[in-house]
Amino acid sequence: MANRVLLGNRATGGYGLYLSKTGENVLDTALPMAFDSRTGTGWAIKQVAQGTLSGNSSTASGDGMLHSLGYKPLFAVRWCTANEISSGVATKVFTAVHAYATDIDTSGGGEPEPSLWEHGCSVTTTTSLITIENHCTGTIYWSTIIFNEPDFTGGVGL
Repeated sequence: MANRVLLGNRATGGYGLYLSKTGENVLDTALPMAFDSRTGTGWAIKQVAQGTLSGNSSTASGDGMLHSLGYKPLFAVRWCTANEISSGVATKVFTAVHAYATDIDTSGGGEPEPSLWEHGCSVTTTTSLITIENHCTGTIYWSTIIFNEPDFTGGVGL
């Protein structure tokens, strides 16, 4: 049975209260802890990245998106368009969702004509990579935080 709880000095973390995940030894595990008092109420950040994507179906999956954790990590993605940026700072951001809407045009008096629009971005995660896809016709500005914690949101993110 593994040592799971430590209150005191951990060789690779210093003083604190630590609780390892089931089957992991709190004294020497390299995996994220189930609880680590040094993080307060948050999760340890693996890395952050930001960039732009221009045009529908463009993707970001390069620098800063390759995490190589061996599991799908918890993440947060936010994005905006140029309209939401003032003096180089985003004044409004959106979560990574991909919205479809269908409008029915009946103004011509003939058969109703559906028109489809897309907006937003979507996120795909694997055990080594996060990919963001732009579904807007213009440019989006995005940022992401990748946490060491395994994803518990089912791929939706925070």
